[in-house]
Amino acid sequence: MKIGAIPNLKAMQTQELPSLEELAGKTVSSGAVKAAGPLGGIDGAQGPGGALRTEFTTILDKAVTEVEGKMRAAEVERQKVLTGETNSLHQATIAASEAGIAFSLMVEVRNKLVESYQEILRMQV
Repeated sequence: MKIGAIPNLKAMQTQELPSLEELAGKTVSSGAVKAAGPLGGIDGAQGPGGALRTEFTTILDKAVTEVEGKMRAAEVERQKVLTGETNSLHQATIAASEAGIAFSLMVEVRNKLVESYQEILRMQV
């Protein structure tokens, strides 16, 4: 039995995270700021740190989109195995595991963000 290479492993190893300077240089439309809710300011107004707020929401949106894409890819692989289009069960299992780990990471990041927000609310001024 021959096991194929793990998909996107090489791309994941060579993928570099953007620097803070690169992230700060990006712009976001005012519609995205309005949609961001409390993080984006009032009606898209940019106050101190406004660019960082929009970048933060952009990063979170991108992360959620990537997790959703992984989950959809896992479902497609599962459907291919179930319908008999492919017999590479290992690819479907790897995709499902990857999606599960990505989702777990996203939930843990959300939990830490909520915990941090609650800690800030408990601070006395």
